[in-house]
Amino acid sequence: MPTRKRQRPASPPSADFFHKLATAVPGILFAYWLSADGKSHAFTYVSNHTQQLFGIDPETLKENAEPLFDLIHPDDIKGMEESIRESARTLEPWQYRARLHLPDNGYEWFEASSRPTRESDGSTLWYGQFHNIQHYKVLEQELRESESEYSFQAGFQRLVARLSTEFINLGFGTIDECIDELLKSVGEFFSMDRAYLYAFGEDYTAITKTHQWCREGVASLVDENQTVSIDAYPCWRKQLLEMVDNNQVAHVTGATDAPPPDVAVIQSETESASSDTASVFCVPVRAQGDVVGFLGLDSLAPRKWRQDLHDLLIIVSSLLSGALERNMLEEQLLSQSIRDPMTGLHNRRYLMPRLSELVERAERYDENFTVAMLDIDHFKQINDTVGHLGGDFVLRRFANILEDLIRSTDVVARFGGEEFMVVLPGTNQIEVQQIIGRILAAVRSDHFLFEGRAIPVTVSAGVASGRERDDRMISVDAVIKRADHRLYLAKQAGRDCAFDVSGPLGL
Repeated sequence: MPTRKRQRPASPPSADFFHKLATAVPGILFAYWLSADGKSHAFTYVSNHTQQLFGIDPETLKENAEPLFDLIHPDDIKGMEESIRESARTLEPWQYRARLHLPDNGYEWFEASSRPTRESDGSTLWYGQFHNIQHYKVLEQELRESESEYSFQAGFQRLVARLSTEFINLGFGTIDECIDELLKSVGEFFSMDRAYLYAFGEDYTAITKTHQWCREGVASLVDENQTVSIDAYPCWRKQLLEMVDNNQVAHVTGATDAPPPDVAVIQSETESASSDTASVFCVPVRAQGDVVGFLGLDSLAPRKWRQDLHDLLIIVSSLLSGALERNMLEEQLLSQSIRDPMTGLHNRRYLMPRLSELVERAERYDENFTVAMLDIDHFKQINDTVGHLGGDFVLRRFANILEDLIRSTDVVARFGGEEFMVVLPGTNQIEVQQIIGRILAAVRSDHFLFEGRAIPVTVSAGVASGRERDDRMISVDAVIKRADHRLYLAKQAGRDCAFDVSGPLGL
């Protein structure tokens, strides 16, 4: 079937034709010229969109391109000029993204693309177009923020899971190592400079730093185990008490007029900076229903904080609170298992391993130790006279006397019934005789008053040292047996006295 032959135009399209075509293109078509020496530039052609978008007459740009270049964001202009010079040198296609200032909308992103040609006089002419890509940059930023948020949340969940696992598998006696790891992990995750744990005093007037972590190059402000009174900072104390009462995070910036010790030093380090240079977060730590301290986090640099940061820190604090509560419970159970509930002294369960350690040291390092077995005289008679409550009182009072008279390195324990044992490491015979003499004299002269009734009390003692017999191996049983035999000798000698390897002590 025959087709109609298309007629060709009689003449090339006019300038008006190209002008109308350019106005229909979404974006700005241009021909950009740069002189050979790079000192002059102009748009030999630019579509009328410059008038609509930027308020710049295209005719003006034909004389000088500077009015359009003046609209480029200061952070983008240097990179853009360098890319133009590189394209002029290599004649490679030029493409660049930059922000331009719009009269009504502020800065928005534009993307330009063009191809260069070299003119006969050495100048360069680019033919291309640029268009607004603000919408795509917004979507790109939203996607980036979404990915960043997902990455952050996933990282936080991994952090919580790891710390939870460590605390669940926490072995008794390793709580300090776990707290140190938590401070380091949390400090690094939130890009802090310091992380630390403070314990409150009973009246909330003093705080003691028990653990701390500092980023490399950041100085520690308060030493561990250093107690600081907060009475000198009434405003800060008020914030801490509000933190305790409301179980909420306290956030303090460098501008506070009554900072805690850490913040005070932060301010001195950054006093020439703006008021938001330093930030301190204090997160309550609870155990057994009470706020026992707080987790502190310091930042020395200006930061824009996440809106949910307080909630995230509370989650971390809850992990720490749970671990501390479990550790406190384990310590209480352990204390109950190695303490005599009547007197509060250690019991045989605690005593025997300590004696084994002393025997081992005596064998390995030739270190001597002494054991004194003490028994309250006529204790059955005391019970029969004043009753078992009176007898319990005598036991507790005697325990207090022992604790008052022994040294910090000594061990005192209730061995059973009315028998007590004092273990004296690293003492010679004269020192032992003096200590035992003071104990017997203190009991003899003390007023055991129960319900207004005086109870006469004396004690007898048998003393044995680990290094008395060089011809045989030292053993716990052998030392205790010798002390028990000498206690029997003291009883036979009339009580209220003590026997050691040399016989009755001259007390």
